[in-house]
Amino acid sequence: MGVDVQTEDSAIRALVGRWVEAACAKDLDGVMACYAPEVVAFDAIAALRFEGTEAYRKHWEYCMGFAEGEMIMRIPDMDITVGGDIAFCHYLANCGCTDTAGNERTGWMRGTVCLRRIDGRWLIDHEHYSVPFDPETMKVMTELQP
Repeated sequence: MGVDVQTEDSAIRALVGRWVEAACAKDLDGVMACYAPEVVAFDAIAALRFEGTEAYRKHWEYCMGFAEGEMIMRIPDMDITVGGDIAFCHYLANCGCTDTAGNERTGWMRGTVCLRRIDGRWLIDHEHYSVPFDPETMKVMTELQP
């Protein structure tokens, strides 16, 4: 019996949707519920690597505390590939927050997540965010647009 790609695609989109909603609501438990216990994350902020939900939870707590106002995460389009109990998706995400005056401070990032189906549920097993940079100045290029 083959994988129903449409059903799996919908389940993964729902998971990423819950993750986005939880991040924007600064719901730390909701964010962490989307990750596998052994998650390995290469986030664009603060460290090269995070291993396990305990380490990544502390990082998310820092990020949520850093946001002056509302957190912003928009993923307008996402490509998903499913193969059995493993899947990956990649997308461009507009991330940031509002400042104390309510102004948006966002930039575009590249995101890739690898997922595993564990006990019948899709969970994020690996996450990688990056921002392009100019090799001549070593400055990040958050002003780029898709």
